[in-house]
Amino acid sequence: MWRLFNRTELGAALVCCLLFNPALAQDYYGTLKGSVIDKSGIGVSGQTVTVSSLKPGFRRALTTDRNGRFQTQLPSGDYMLQTGGTGYSSVRIEHVFVGLGSTSDLTIGVAETAIEEIVVFGEATPLMATAVGETGLQFSLNQIAQLPVTRDIDAVALLAPGTVAGIESFKPTAATQPLVSFGGASVSENAYYVDGLNVSEYFKGFGGSTAPFEFYDQVQMKTGAFSAEFGRATGGVINAVTRRGSNDFEFGVVSYFTPEWGQGQSPDTYNRNGDLVAYASEHRESDWSVDVYAGGPIIKDRLFFFALYEPRERFSEAGDRGRTTETRGSDAFWGTNLTWSVNNYHSLAFTAFTDKQDLDLTVFEYDTEARSRGDLIGKGYSTAGGDNFITSYSGQLWERLSVSALYGVNKGRDKTWSTNDEECPAVLDYNPGADFRPGCEISNWVNSGEQRRDAYRLDLAYPLGNHTLRAGLDREDRESILYDVLTGTDVAPDLLGGVIYLYFPPLPVGFEVNGVPIPDMNGDGSPVSLVQYRYLQYGGTFNTDSRSWYVEDTWDLADSLTLSLGLRNEDFKNYNADGQRFLDIESQWAPRLGMSWSPKGEIDQTITINWGRFHQPMMAYPAYALGQGNVIINRFFVFDGQRDPVTAAPSNVDGSGVPTSLELGPPVVGTPTMPGDGSAIDARANIDTDLEPMYQDEWMIGYERTLGEDWHVGIRYIHREVKSVIEDVITTPGLEAIGFPGATDGSQPCRVVLTNPGTDISTFCDIDGVLTETFIPADALGVPRGRRTYKAIELVADKSLSDGWMFHGSYTWSQSKGNFEGLVDSDIAQDIPHYTQKFDLWQYMDGAYGYLPNDRRHKLRLWGLYEVSDRLTISAIATAQSGKPVNALGMEHPAGLPFNAWFRPTFYVRNPDGTLSYSPRGSAGRTHWVTQVDLSAIYGFRWGDRASVELRADVFNLFDSDTATEVNELTDFQPEMYGLPAAYQRPRQLRFGVAIRF
Repeated sequence: MWRLFNRTELGAALVCCLLFNPALAQDYYGTLKGSVIDKSGIGVSGQTVTVSSLKPGFRRALTTDRNGRFQTQLPSGDYMLQTGGTGYSSVRIEHVFVGLGSTSDLTIGVAETAIEEIVVFGEATPLMATAVGETGLQFSLNQIAQLPVTRDIDAVALLAPGTVAGIESFKPTAATQPLVSFGGASVSENAYYVDGLNVSEYFKGFGGSTAPFEFYDQVQMKTGAFSAEFGRATGGVINAVTRRGSNDFEFGVVSYFTPEWGQGQSPDTYNRNGDLVAYASEHRESDWSVDVYAGGPIIKDRLFFFALYEPRERFSEAGDRGRTTETRGSDAFWGTNLTWSVNNYHSLAFTAFTDKQDLDLTVFEYDTEARSRGDLIGKGYSTAGGDNFITSYSGQLWERLSVSALYGVNKGRDKTWSTNDEECPAVLDYNPGADFRPGCEISNWVNSGEQRRDAYRLDLAYPLGNHTLRAGLDREDRESILYDVLTGTDVAPDLLGGVIYLYFPPLPVGFEVNGVPIPDMNGDGSPVSLVQYRYLQYGGTFNTDSRSWYVEDTWDLADSLTLSLGLRNEDFKNYNADGQRFLDIESQWAPRLGMSWSPKGEIDQTITINWGRFHQPMMAYPAYALGQGNVIINRFFVFDGQRDPVTAAPSNVDGSGVPTSLELGPPVVGTPTMPGDGSAIDARANIDTDLEPMYQDEWMIGYERTLGEDWHVGIRYIHREVKSVIEDVITTPGLEAIGFPGATDGSQPCRVVLTNPGTDISTFCDIDGVLTETFIPADALGVPRGRRTYKAIELVADKSLSDGWMFHGSYTWSQSKGNFEGLVDSDIAQDIPHYTQKFDLWQYMDGAYGYLPNDRRHKLRLWGLYEVSDRLTISAIATAQSGKPVNALGMEHPAGLPFNAWFRPTFYVRNPDGTLSYSPRGSAGRTHWVTQVDLSAIYGFRWGDRASVELRADVFNLFDSDTATEVNELTDFQPEMYGLPAAYQRPRQLRFGVAIRF
């Protein structure tokens, strides 16, 4: 039936289309499409639809096809539409919002020429995701600025349903917010994009390049049901678009200050012997930043610029176990964008920014009894981040074909060194009540790394009748240059690197270490202290090539029914330090299916169903760990009790730093998973030739609807299941089981293989100096298949800003269960993707199935704002989240463990009588619920006729809650520490800000 939308109906229509239609062009742009119909509901051909940006400088004219349809791809933002043509009235829609990666779908009714121009007001800025069933959140810069969130993109991601914070150990250098787990995945399985460029860190997958919020225009969090154009992630996608200039000149200064005096205190931690081991109450921090930005025309209507410069300073002091460290960062961010509107149908853009960060660390001794700082130990230095350059094209060809293309470069660096690297070896003391790091080293490692990604991308979209056809391809070439050595390089002058000494708690006589029973050194049967000497040297250049293409058809079967049919194909190749192909996985097929249906044709409610497959490419770390010329030497000694008073290393050592006391067993070159003799293993010996890619299947069903003009509610069920895992497995037990010659030879190159755990292995092992194809059946290894299942029910309620207030609420019930957290292992803070302890031996997996580290059964998030007056706005965020599962991890197994593997956690704990008890994953309970309230007050006013001013104050963790978010889970290793807090909520903080905008 022919009609014109009134404001309420158009608003509802826009909300629905923004919620349920697919994205285009790597979500760098949005799409506007629709139909022009007459009073009989028949499409009107030949009508002109003129689209004008509300920021002057962009205008595009479209012509409806024979069915009255039109479509174009646009930079995200606000637009005005006007129709015109012979025989029909002109209709003007004053405000249409095209969101980041969304499709706005309009139906515009036109009347006969006698009717005057009709103006329809409509606007929509929803927070929910935008593809057919896609889940997540979307924010503009203004929306983020109205809420009390830390200026970290991962902090914004935590507002989305289904996200939880990872452990503190995985937090990147200089970050204030831990990385985020999406939908039960590990924190290394996410993808980060800026202006269409993948800026994810690809060595370990820890975060990505970031920018100040003032440099962003919109930020999108994708938590599930990505369209076919997205891949390389089994977690979530964080997608940002930077600001652009226009014909309107703008200039501003925005400053934030977080003072040290405004923070609360976390509790101190005492071990079970009453010793102070973590003095969190002494933690101090502050930061300050100033954003100076300008944007506007260089050539009116054609060439525009935006530039931002941010000097920033950070300070913190924290410590534990006998030392305290001052950390200072003083660096600057810069970023710029140039946009050239060649004409109304073609545009070019160039974005450049740097996120380099430099930190200076000053380390002091700390007297835990006097609660005071001691002597200076030394100074350390750290650099991270890099430069990013993005060139992109967007165009409309032949009025229907939308094209976008991109070339970008993403660079990163990682370097750590200190003043004490030469004379101070790394020393770790695991004895009860001891200073954990009693020596003078600042960092255990001297490392230097550089990374570079060159990315190419092309996307096409073409409307054809009731279909929108899309296709694209992309390519990424990555290079990593990494070199790591231990500190204490003067201790072993005949070697390139340094050494580390590890002191262990006294072990019982007869306990086997390195294949040798501990002798009765004291003559009375009492436990004996040990020290381990370890030399490590890693390094090399590693390359990865990744390719993908996709096709997708969004098919409008009827006004109330839309299908999305997509197919993605990916392949990647990894190369070792010798340039040999380390891994080659091709034809990773990833189908994506989606349906959006409005029951009874009502535009105010929609049911969505989605199914998709998502692949996770292998990170660069395994090639670094297995494909390089590393040197690893481990030796075990009875400790004679004598230490150097400065370095805390054993006093009685030879010229290479090797202890002269009784040695237990021969030197061990390499580990069960590394050769360690300085040679790079032939890549054929590291890889299962039948290796399948890591992938996850996901399906979800949801129902969403609008209520009146302002409210939107929804419910969704999500099911994710990892179907294939890539991890390293120690093959020695399997080789022994099949009677392979030299199975226990420490130099056997195939002793560790990257495979799909729980499956048969085909690889190349050494027989008389010749690599020979070898088959190892799965039952000979006994390692189970990797499993991870995530189930969730999400409830969402949104009220758009009207009558002076806005509200968003979400509740998520979820369950993450299996024996595989993901690419990293939070149980013991192993940040080495595909190379964790899990799956190495079947003994480590005995009891590993259960609720995983990112399992949080209940999550409630509420936020909103209230306009007290024209000048004063109050906003708040309230969160409540149930605790994480807690393990009781021992270091023994009833079936025994191979040599050099006794110091690794298992799910068996030692009882006082010496027996072992089975303690499967999560059986030690959960941490407590975590609740937090954050508040913000913003006062704005005009400064004459030229500028607007905003003054703000934020308080995070208003009630200074101090719940322990992590606990120590090692029972036998350091029993006096088991169950004690390992991390707390961040204490209360105050932040002040001022913004002056011209």
